[in-house]
Amino acid sequence: MSSPPLDPDSGPGPAGGRSSPRGPRAEQIIRAATALFQDAGYRNVSIEQIGAAVGLTGPAVYRHFPGKHDILVQALLTQVDLMDELVREADEYAGTPEAQLWRFLDRLGDLTANQDVSILWRREQRHLRPTQLEQMRSYFTRFSDYIADKVAAARPDLSFDDGRLLGFAVLSLYSNTSVIRGTMAPVHVMQIQRAVAHSIINCSLPETKPDATPAIPVTRRPAGRHERILDAATDLFAERGFHDVRIDDIARAADISVATFYQQVPGKTEILRAVLVRGVEGMLYLTTHALTGVDPGDALDVLISIHVEQALGVHGRTIPVWTRDIVYLPEADQDALRSAQRAYIAEWVAAIRARTPELSEADAAALTRAFIGVADDIVQAPDLRARPGITDDLATLSKTILQPVGLLSNG
Repeated sequence: MSSPPLDPDSGPGPAGGRSSPRGPRAEQIIRAATALFQDAGYRNVSIEQIGAAVGLTGPAVYRHFPGKHDILVQALLTQVDLMDELVREADEYAGTPEAQLWRFLDRLGDLTANQDVSILWRREQRHLRPTQLEQMRSYFTRFSDYIADKVAAARPDLSFDDGRLLGFAVLSLYSNTSVIRGTMAPVHVMQIQRAVAHSIINCSLPETKPDATPAIPVTRRPAGRHERILDAATDLFAERGFHDVRIDDIARAADISVATFYQQVPGKTEILRAVLVRGVEGMLYLTTHALTGVDPGDALDVLISIHVEQALGVHGRTIPVWTRDIVYLPEADQDALRSAQRAYIAEWVAAIRARTPELSEADAAALTRAFIGVADDIVQAPDLRARPGITDDLATLSKTILQPVGLLSNG
């Protein structure tokens, strides 16, 4: 099940994907660049920084790779290779499809918990050329479908579409490990992964109602110029990414002149800050308001309902912006936003522990981050978002992830 090289006509340069072998030094560069891209974002990393991480000058890096884009592509393909190897190992294991699935997931859990292997393409995919992007997305779909096929073999009661949704959710869970981890020991991260994956695989999705329809967000054009700017920028950042959107793009979409833009907003970074602040603080405000007077035992249901509604609605536009572009704000702004996010997660921790008091605060926070990561990935997958009844499906999956059977805290 090896992955073909990326299309050389749209690829990173003469190497054309993995058509030429990589030496130890090149592998070292890829590992260093992967860590830098994950921590700081592709746009914030220079060739000089990559070289310094492995004891080379910037120009010396070019002896191994034509440019930074080529390094990104090779870093992504290295992660695909790791996944391919796990699939091969699982399929060679003598056992039932279910046993092979758990062999695959346990090895994937070990990689993500101990070696910080993540799906880099989730944040940096927009830097790929169109054909490369299509191929990378096909790899993720292939691994998701691999899990779905194993789940379907173990659960013949599932429809094909339900199996694909559960397979996607499981793969998303493991790809969000770096977000879930916190300060936990790797062995406990793996326990949480396994418990949540087991709950997802055995999840009973609701029967689709005959009149069920996809969740299509209803949008409106704001009346004020400042609001139109924020609205247009949110759409463009979500579609293209912060760095690939220009001021005149935003002005045009907001139906104003560039001069008027600067009368309303100092610059593009200030817009990104405003979009993300509104997103996280808006959710915190909504949940705080909705929880007023609610019995603690019912708080989790209220939180799930609000988050699913917002994620599938207009607020969902901010999800990819948060995931991909927060790293392009000044550090002080990032700290403030993450502090607001922690306040939001604290509401979930309290609600989860009201239902399951034996869970520690750290475990409840990890489950919350797992739920948010999986739900956000599903919302950003066009084919899954378009499922009739996706609102009910997502609410059911949310409860499954937030209250996995058999998870015991270490105290």
